[in-house]
Amino acid sequence: MRFRVNTVELNEAISVVTKAMPNHSAIPVLDGIYLYASGSTLFLKCSDLSLQIETEIPAFVEEEGGAVFTGRTFADLVRRFNGDEVEFSGEVPTVTLKCARSRPALQVSDVKDFPEMKRVDEEFSAQIKQVSLKNMIKQTAFAVSTDDARAILTGICLEFKPDDTLQMVALDGFRVAIRREKVTNRTGEKSVVIPSRAMQEISNILSGGEEEIKLVFSSTHVKLDFGHTRIISRLLDGDYVNYAGFMREQHTSHAIVDCNELQDAIERVSLLAREAKSNSIRFEFTEDQLSLFANSEKGSIEDQINIQLMGKPIEIAFNSKYILDAVRFIDDEKACLKMSTSVTPLIIEPLEGNAFYYMVLPVRMFNGA
Repeated sequence: MRFRVNTVELNEAISVVTKAMPNHSAIPVLDGIYLYASGSTLFLKCSDLSLQIETEIPAFVEEEGGAVFTGRTFADLVRRFNGDEVEFSGEVPTVTLKCARSRPALQVSDVKDFPEMKRVDEEFSAQIKQVSLKNMIKQTAFAVSTDDARAILTGICLEFKPDDTLQMVALDGFRVAIRREKVTNRTGEKSVVIPSRAMQEISNILSGGEEEIKLVFSSTHVKLDFGHTRIISRLLDGDYVNYAGFMREQHTSHAIVDCNELQDAIERVSLLAREAKSNSIRFEFTEDQLSLFANSEKGSIEDQINIQLMGKPIEIAFNSKYILDAVRFIDDEKACLKMSTSVTPLIIEPLEGNAFYYMVLPVRMFNGA
């Protein structure tokens, strides 16, 4: 092989694909970065056989070829190059790099040894604005379970509905997060669960612009094509939890709150709540005021914000992290908090429409909580 590429573009490509590189794999070649130069393009990819990220950059190719480079060492070395171009030459098992006055010779593996992920044959597809998908992931991923004992809950459920709505769901047993957005060019109905790691990397690559991205599904994998970059992820096996059974329709108390004011108050009270073993905040809803309380060995705090309460006054306590996670990702200026008793879940919904739904389980209240 013999080719050369721009150093900055090479570094950017490496930083993208290495997000799919495992820390330690039982298959040593997967700890590397696959490079192959052909035509006028350098193709790079990393994979852990569950998630694969591919990208390509322009290259001046004199002789087609490729190799798998030792991942972290290669990435760290290229990051420290100070020349404008990197030139690659040689064949397996040794490839020489040249950048400015640096000339490392690296041991490499054959590209034929790099396992291929399963081809994603299109069985279902839909399109959605990149900004919408990015926001949906951000506003649900916090509720994904980290307990591998229930593997299906370590992913985010995507449900494509007949009314051209994508419903994204995450839950961990203490809270439920649901976001809804419209999709276009949907080719049917589909329900899948994508690992949260893959969803986070998809979010990182999404531009946040109004342009649409196409999600392509086979029975076992999903693929997103960003033009020069592609992400392929396996889907989690099994049926997602029947979360609809948790969603109460009737509530005795409704409070309209300013989301920024509520977040600020929770963040202040959390500073002391987190010093206590329970990490709990007590909420006291009255006709026009919400009071928040927390106690710990470091002290106590009370905070208040104005609200509009419809229904009976109520006291209820929450783990400060869980309630803050739900509130901080709401983009609306105001939201509606729905409650029934101190031992039933709190529901947070928009004042109009159904773009989001958050449910948080309360915690037991202690004296002085």
